[in-house]
Amino acid sequence: MEAGNAVARDWSSDRLLGTRLVPARTFEFDDVYSRFFDEVRRWIRALGGPEADRDDLAQDVFLIVHRCLPAFDGENLPGWLYQITRRRVRDFRQLRWFRLFLAGARADESLVSPNQSPEAAMRSREEEMILTRLLAKLPEAQRAAFVLFEIEGYSGEEIARLQGVPINTVWARVHKAREKLAFSLGRTSERRAERRVRR
Repeated sequence: MEAGNAVARDWSSDRLLGTRLVPARTFEFDDVYSRFFDEVRRWIRALGGPEADRDDLAQDVFLIVHRCLPAFDGENLPGWLYQITRRRVRDFRQLRWFRLFLAGARADESLVSPNQSPEAAMRSREEEMILTRLLAKLPEAQRAAFVLFEIEGYSGEEIARLQGVPINTVWARVHKAREKLAFSLGRTSERRAERRVRR
C-alpha cells in the first residue's frame, strides 16, 4: 500500500471509530487531493470505470470536489467523495456506451505485457475480459461492494461508511455478488468446454 493510501485509509478509519474530523471550511483542497487521489482511483475501478480512463475520471472527480468543497458540511469526507465518484463513473459509463453505440466502435483493449508469452498474454486477456464482462452485469452496489472487499481489501465497515448503508447490507451485497459470479463463471466454463468438444 502506498503512503498516500495508508493516510487516506487511516483517516477514513478515524471516522469509523468516531473521531470527529475538523469542519469542511478548514479542509484544504490540496490536502484532500493528496490524501484521497489513490482511493478515488480504487473506487473508480470498483465501480467499473475503464482502466484507460481512470486517471481522467479521478481528475473529473477532483474538479467537482474543488468546486463543491467550500459548501461541504464536514461530515464523512470519504463517503462524500465516494458518492461524487459513483455519480461521475455512472455518468461516464452511460455517455461512453452511447458514444460506442453511435460510432459502432470497439471498447479499448490493453496492450500485451512484454514479460508474458503470447499464449499467456492471450489467456490473461481472455480471463480479464470474462471477469470484466461478468462484473459489469452485476448491479452497481453489488459490484462496488464486491470489488472493494475482495480486490481492493477494504473492510466491511469501511465499505458501509462509504456507501452509507448498514454493515449487513454490505455483507448481503458481497454474498449476492459472489453467488452471481460463481453461477456465471460456471456457465462460462461449461460453454467453453462445449466449444472445445465441438472442434
